[in-house]
Amino acid sequence: MKMTWAARLTSGDWLLAILFCGSAFLASAALIQVSACSLCQTQKFFMMCGVVVIAVSLLHRRVPLVYLTLAGLFWLAGCVVAFRQLWIQYVPGAATNCGPGIDYLVAYEYPFSSIVKTMLTGSGDCAEPSVIPLMALAGFIVLLTMLFMHVRSRKLT
Repeated sequence: MKMTWAARLTSGDWLLAILFCGSAFLASAALIQVSACSLCQTQKFFMMCGVVVIAVSLLHRRVPLVYLTLAGLFWLAGCVVAFRQLWIQYVPGAATNCGPGIDYLVAYEYPFSSIVKTMLTGSGDCAEPSVIPLMALAGFIVLLTMLFMHVRSRKLT
């Protein structure tokens, strides 16, 4: 039986590929240099947390399943935030319940809970049409697919 290129990759190869792709996504987000709304910042945070977890997992010889689960949960949360931003952008009236931006909340020393709520639910500036949440969603899906392939390669060996 002929093996595909994906079947030939080892568990460590998949982790390196995930780390490289996640780092490339974060670097491209830094290069775009668009003023990021609160949901965009939250997506970057979840992407970075997942990439850091994968980087730490590479330091261990045998990668515990808890690292993979944690990275997957971070990236799933990023998918949810990206969907939320797309919903705010493309559903009329969805942004009416959004409050002031993060800069305003930090400048006027609002409570930390208000800042976290805004980071997760969005602010008025999240409603501006942008392709960034769609690109972030695609990145999260790519990383989750690669993570699944890594777990699958672990079970085969």
